[in-house]
Amino acid sequence: MGTVTYPDANVANKINDEFVALQINLLDKHPDFKEASGAGRVIFAPTFLFTDAKGREIRRYLGWLPPESFLGELEFVRGMHAFNTGQFLPARDHFAAVLDKHGDADVAAESLYWQGIAGFLGGNRDGEALAAAWNGVRERFPDSTWATRAAPIEDA
Repeated sequence: MGTVTYPDANVANKINDEFVALQINLLDKHPDFKEASGAGRVIFAPTFLFTDAKGREIRRYLGWLPPESFLGELEFVRGMHAFNTGQFLPARDHFAAVLDKHGDADVAAESLYWQGIAGFLGGNRDGEALAAAWNGVRERFPDSTWATRAAPIEDA
């Protein structure tokens, strides 16, 4: 991450503008490590832990990502933060931005899945919006686990 992804200007700008970043080397026995790692264990590096201002976990994942995929992940985290705070329409917009700007990122299928849920919850329980998004997951990402999760829309 330190040689390819973090030095990328778009990644650096997104992190600096929208996040508070903390990087801890697992070998350094940093005194703040337990607090920073939250309730979960860090078993390998890199582990990314995204929390809100109160330290509540929003998302955690393990492994290297190229810059474009990492940017998609950062936008997705913004969507999940909005979703978790009941801001469903802004969440939907963040998930849509993942697809618009980073449609090839690994998190794209998951974003479309959550975009449907956020649209449903923020749009007066609009089943058509949910169906459109979940059918989009099944059509655009048919081999993803998210397509499997969206399969119940067939019965609606």
